[in-house]
Amino acid sequence: MMGLGGLTLVLAALALWRVLEPLTDAEDRRGPAEHRAPHRIRELEREKLVVLKAIKEIELDFQMKKIGEADYREMVERYRARALRLMGELAVGEDYRALIEHELKGRLAVMRASTMGAAASAPATTTAPPAPVAPSAPATASSGTTEPHAPGVCPSCATRNDADARFCKSCATSLIASAGTTESAAASAPK
Repeated sequence: MMGLGGLTLVLAALALWRVLEPLTDAEDRRGPAEHRAPHRIRELEREKLVVLKAIKEIELDFQMKKIGEADYREMVERYRARALRLMGELAVGEDYRALIEHELKGRLAVMRASTMGAAASAPATTTAPPAPVAPSAPATASSGTTEPHAPGVCPSCATRNDADARFCKSCATSLIASAGTTESAAASAPK
């Protein structure tokens, strides 16, 4: 009987220690980033798989006509952005400085491309003769070449992207801004 009581006390003490151990081990959780990195990477990979699976399920629902096209595009765009962000975090790992520098380089490239595009279009309009035939000639020349202004084709590097892409997958140039300037140029051309 004494042995059974002693075993019960040992098991109760072990259970109590297992409950209280995570609470008393706070300095281990605040330890170096290398100690936490494997858990964080596993968590990011798991989340990436969940996001990619969600994209496939949304595509299947759209093909089965369960959701509308506008909802499909909005959800897929949101999930793709999240998946790209997760892939970037996985590529960088714990080096947040490299991640921030990479994002800044991408944003600066987009800003440079948009200012260069605006600067390139501004001299073309100022050097054009005021005759009504001359402004329509550049508009037909730009619309005659389908490669740079086709949906999803980058005006900077001519890389083919998805039709709903906002940025070039090769050089990160904004595809929406180039489409907007093409449309505004076509709208301002005399008919």
